[in-house]
Amino acid sequence: MRPIALLLLFVSLVGCDGLFSENDDELGEVERGEARYLVTFDATWSAESHPDMFPASAHFSTLTGAAHVGGLSLWEVGGTATDGIRSMAETGATDLLRGEVAGLGTDAAYVEGGYVGVSPGAATVEVTVSDDRPHLSVVSMLAPSPDWFVGVNGLDLRTNDGWIDRTTVDLVVYDAGTDDGVTYTAENAARAVRAPIAEVAYAPLTGTTVGTFIVERIEEDGSAGN
Repeated sequence: MRPIALLLLFVSLVGCDGLFSENDDELGEVERGEARYLVTFDATWSAESHPDMFPASAHFSTLTGAAHVGGLSLWEVGGTATDGIRSMAETGATDLLRGEVAGLGTDAAYVEGGYVGVSPGAATVEVTVSDDRPHLSVVSMLAPSPDWFVGVNGLDLRTNDGWIDRTTVDLVVYDAGTDDGVTYTAENAARAVRAPIAEVAYAPLTGTTVGTFIVERIEEDGSAGN
């Protein structure tokens, strides 16, 4: 009778709802933490800040980029611009960059927001980051220009025990290395071999800032910042 009793006990335990579910949950996938951010592009580029040849139609293109894993770069100083970065920097188009981000699969999530129609001005984009994708890269074309843009590359929004509440990034202008033009309204002069992405350290910009990215965590009530 003892073997039968043990068998009945085992069957009754397996049939109890939730008896093993707690252990199963502990061994299963852990829910990842997420945080939402509002990125505000405060564009200060103006005739007052940059009087040398300041163009009449100064503006910045659509904010675009991705939340992504560490060790991944949509662009970087010293690197070669992808077709997506080239298209963004030369024309403000986002289609190619969107496709490049999509090609990264779960390593990146595409983001796109507003644009600065007239500089000085402001634009925003909302971003959701997670434990899996805690880094942020965002770019915007400065126009008119041959292939110049502003951006942030791989900004880590994690802290040791959570998420950053607020941070500010000063923005200099970068040359995508895809066009040889050196003035705002230079004729198209595509490079046969792309040069490394570098800061524009010559007139009319000479390495000066043209604005800031203000990155603020969005609270549960929908408010941003402290």
